[in-house]
Amino acid sequence: MTIRTEPMTVNVGPQHPSTHGVFRVRITFDGEDIVEVEPVFGYLHRGT
Repeated sequence: MTIRTEPMTVNVGPQHPSTHGVFRVRITFDGEDIVEVEPVFGYLHRGT
């Protein structure tokens, strides 16, 4: 029996509010399989 699924995109990160915008990962799942991983690099804007 096959279960029909749709791709779902999830944002992972940042893990702490002070690292907002520095790095996060956009992951696309299709069921339990990872279809695409896109790293999103920001910039450190506090103090620099």
